[in-house]
Amino acid sequence: MLKKIYDMPAGTIGFEAVGEVEDDDVEDVLAPALRRWTAESGKIRMLYLLGPRLEEYEGDAVSENAKFVARHPTAFERIAVVSDEEWLGPALKTLSALLPGKARRFPVRELTAAKAWVAEGLDAAGSPGAGGGVR
Repeated sequence: MLKKIYDMPAGTIGFEAVGEVEDDDVEDVLAPALRRWTAESGKIRMLYLLGPRLEEYEGDAVSENAKFVARHPTAFERIAVVSDEEWLGPALKTLSALLPGKARRFPVRELTAAKAWVAEGLDAAGSPGAGGGVR
């Protein structure tokens, strides 16, 4: 399942993958939340935690996630994927090359740094601060 992370910096959104993640989780939780976010806030600055509570991320869920990103490529400003899985680094470099925004992997022990990176350039209210924010 995908759970919203509530202690995110203003102007950002976060999700944690817990247990088994299926395509329905992406369709029922992630995609609607991101659609609402773009309608209300514009660009997406998202943290995605694939930590120790994740047991399995099904292939169909990966596919649904990729479809959403492909349909909304300009909506993503920053994506931080927090995981100890090393293979994600090269995958995120490829994703970052395809999106106008930035994508970066952080190890789980750097969750706080990942939250700060996602919020970089935003003021305390979550709006672009001086010299940062939306392109």
